[in-house]
Parts: sequence; structure tokens; C-alpha cells
Amino acid sequence: MPNWLKSLINLLLRSQAQNPRAPVEEKSIEILPAFSTKTLFVNSGIGLNVRSGPDVNSEKIGTISYGAEVTVLQEQSKWFKIKSSDLQGWVSSVYLTEEKPAAQIERVVKEDVSGEFPRFQKAVANLANDANTVKLRKIINDEFGGGANGWDLQCTEYVCYKLRQMGIRISWPAERPRHGGRWAGIFERNGLYKVLVEPKAGCAMCFTTGFKSDAMNETGHVAFVEQVLEDGSVKISEANWPQPGKYNERVVLVSEWRDKYKCRFVDFS
Repeated sequence: MPNWLKSLINLLLRSQAQNPRAPVEEKSIEILPAFSTKTLFVNSGIGLNVRSGPDVNSEKIGTISYGAEVTVLQEQSKWFKIKSSDLQGWVSSVYLTEEKPAAQIERVVKEDVSGEFPRFQKAVANLANDANTVKLRKIINDEFGGGANGWDLQCTEYVCYKLRQMGIRISWPAERPRHGGRWAGIFERNGLYKVLVEPKAGCAMCFTTGFKSDAMNETGHVAFVEQVLEDGSVKISEANWPQPGKYNERVVLVSEWRDKYKCRFVDFS
């Protein structure tokens, strides 16, 4: 080998040693449901859209009702090709579960012939002595002391009420305070309920951080997961957002619930 070629190779080797290649950035991997069986059940409260292809832009060919049984024929990322009693197509795996969900509870407004239940309206305040607030606190037995303290309707009280609609009464440990953003930590530390990092309909959604003030970051916020949408965003209902005691419904994007608010989800089922 000529001396000039040897010198060139040595020069290149020294240069590489002095300037190592930058490490490749690791990509985050989305955690998807892991199922051990091919027979699953629909866990979306408003039904599950069936599409002609494995993406949200594909044509919708029908809807499968809550609790229906489906058979998985094929898997592609978070999309499953399924067959039900009368439909075959692609669905998001986010809305499927291995356990048959409990019978869906009808909304109390349909049962309310006596005016016993609260009737919430978006952006309308629910102050301490308002009818809605008084009715709700009666149903949850003033679980958080809001009535005794004269508070406007709180986020924790609203989620507790939504769970009572589902027939769920929370078993609380002695640990306090029970701020909404701290629910996940409380139940995880005490081993009482499953705490998830991915959303699921019917869960309590704990906003743990990302607020403008230290005081809000300390208390956080809690809302009720009405539905998980196909793009991963979450449709919620909530109270005291904004204050004073206002009822609200909104969709929280993945970038918000996962990155900004670092939400965690308590599964009481």
C-alpha cells in the first residue's frame, strides 16, 4: 500500500476518534393494548365506528354497540380488523377490552321525573347554594365537605357523582388531602385501584401539573373520561373549570394530556 494512502487512512481514523457520531435520538413508542385472546368486547360508551381501512380517514361502514363481542381477524398497529355478528371491518384497538364491560347505566336525566337529579349546562356556574350543587351533594353524601364549607361545586365532587351514576362508590384510604390531581398517587400508593398511563372511558382523569400557578399545580384537577377518540384525544366532562363551579365539556388533545398536564387515569371498574 502506498505511503500516501496509509497516511490518508490514519488521518481519517484519527478524525473519527476525535469526533464520535452523535447518538441517535430514541423515539417514544406508543403503548397499545396487549390482548391474549382474539375474542374482545367493545368498551366505547357511544359505540365503536367500523371503517373500511386501518386509519381514521377511511370510510365509516357502520357502528358496533357498547358491550358487543367481536373476533379479531388481523392486526395492524393500533388498528384491528374484526368481525361482529353483522359487520366486518377495521376498528381502533383502544376501544376494545378482554372483559365484558358492565351494563351501561342510562343517563340520570332520562330517569329524572321528580327533579331529583342535577341538570348541567355547559359554561353555567354551580354555586354553593344552587339547586344543582345541593342535589349532587345529597347524592354523594357531601363526600368532600363542600356543603359544610360553603364551597362552589368542586371537580372532585362532580367525578364522584359520575362514578355513583355507574354504581361505583369510592373506597378512600385515610390519606389526605384528596385534591383531584393527586387521586392517581393516592390510589397507587394504597393499592386500591388500577392507575393507567393511557386513557379509558369511565376513568377519572387526573391533571397532575402544567398549570400557571404553584397553587394549582399543588391541587391539580380531575375530570371524567366520557370517550377516547380514535386519534388518542380525550372527551371529558368536568366541574369548576373554569371557576366558580362551572360545568364544562371539552376534548383534550394528546399533546395536552400526555405532555402538558401529564395526566394519569384511575380505573374504578
